[in-house]
Amino acid sequence: MGRNLQYQFLNSIDKAFDGGGHDKHTDKHNGKHLDTVYSYAERKGLIELSSQIARFIKESYPDTKKVLDIKEEMIQNFLNSKSETCNKETLGQYGSRIHKLEHIVNDVYKGSASWYNDLIIPTSKVSNDKTRNISMSREDYNSILNRAYNMNSSSKALIAIELAGHFGMRVSETCKFQPRDVSLEAMKLHIHESKGKKNRDIDIRKRDVNFLERIIEGLPQDARIVDIKEDSVNKYLARAEEALGIRDKYQEADTGIHCIRKMVAQERYDEFRKQGLSKKDSLNAVSIYLGHGMDRDETMKQYVLNIH
Repeated sequence: MGRNLQYQFLNSIDKAFDGGGHDKHTDKHNGKHLDTVYSYAERKGLIELSSQIARFIKESYPDTKKVLDIKEEMIQNFLNSKSETCNKETLGQYGSRIHKLEHIVNDVYKGSASWYNDLIIPTSKVSNDKTRNISMSREDYNSILNRAYNMNSSSKALIAIELAGHFGMRVSETCKFQPRDVSLEAMKLHIHESKGKKNRDIDIRKRDVNFLERIIEGLPQDARIVDIKEDSVNKYLARAEEALGIRDKYQEADTGIHCIRKMVAQERYDEFRKQGLSKKDSLNAVSIYLGHGMDRDETMKQYVLNIH
């Protein structure tokens, strides 16, 4: 296997190329359809994609010389990069072709490359729905808080923004939050969900304790901590962004606190991955944390924009 990656891919594709001898429907029934390249059109598509992958690996992972040494995370990062320019349909086709490339490479080179099983097809960044692709940076978020602290702001909207930044709450959830929803003994937070969904409990981390103690101090257990309208929270956020010169990043999306919610989603996903969870399990964990429930991969790809 001394040749370069592009040659190794081409060799695999050509060895798997049939050109009409096999019946694809029969092979599908027997579970053998991923081992054969059935047409010149399919061969061309596989060659084009494998050439792109080979170039990406060469540029990003120059020490990787053999196709069997290509890791799943490299393929994931390749797909993530293609999401900047490819639409949803093309990304889906790439996923299917990667599945076949994995099989024929393993068949030809007698290996155990695993690229597809935990692969997540990312959301296309060329979507017309810009709100799906806007997440606040933690740097911008901290700038908003620092400005408010320096101004000695006493706005309840600031507390809502902090709740969103700590726990990924929806703006409606911040405006329903009460002191009795905080259990520091059990280290649990009760969140009253919106949109007719079930309420949820999430873990309180040690780094959240001082903040929670500060916002509930001296308040009745059944008081609304953020006793203002939801719209007032988002207007406060927009004014802060304008004052800091960062409004242009977020105003087209017009998502308000939702940008912060997506920031938290990405951070939580990163944490779950570091803990050793698979990509799919990490997306599920984030989905439950945010109140979306299980098996909502397509929804969560609108929140977690860097899948790795």
